[in-house]
Amino acid sequence: MLGQRHLIECHCVLPQYENKDPVVYHKFTVYSKFNERNKIIPKYANCNNCGITHKVFDICQSEIFYGKEDVFVITKEDVKRSLPKNISDILDEHECDITQYELLEDVIYQNLYPFDIILNREIIEDEHHIKVLEVNENKTRIYVDVIRTLMR
Repeated sequence: MLGQRHLIECHCVLPQYENKDPVVYHKFTVYSKFNERNKIIPKYANCNNCGITHKVFDICQSEIFYGKEDVFVITKEDVKRSLPKNISDILDEHECDITQYELLEDVIYQNLYPFDIILNREIIEDEHHIKVLEVNENKTRIYVDVIRTLMR
């Protein structure tokens, strides 16, 4: 079963939101896997802004462990070692976050082919211009697509 990318809210605030009222807390993406009962397998993740450790226990839910920044968490470098070099090179080149590496690791280990993952997205007027990595069992390709959000 494929996991889920989702957001976790931290208690830190990015500089551009420091003087906002109400306070806008930083959110970061994590990748969670499910057990056989479709429940999230708890994991630890560090905030990509302040580095504090979160115990992720459900979709979009975590608790912060203050003073526990030294908890072992899976890093992007750890996951890269389990991916084919051509795929990890593509993800590096497009500055993907760790959740995209973890997602593709699951796809490869569970043989969930073909699978597409969005590398980049840009919204121009009413169109989403996306660059996609298509992963098949023995090959990959990158293509560009346009998704129209409004019907003409």
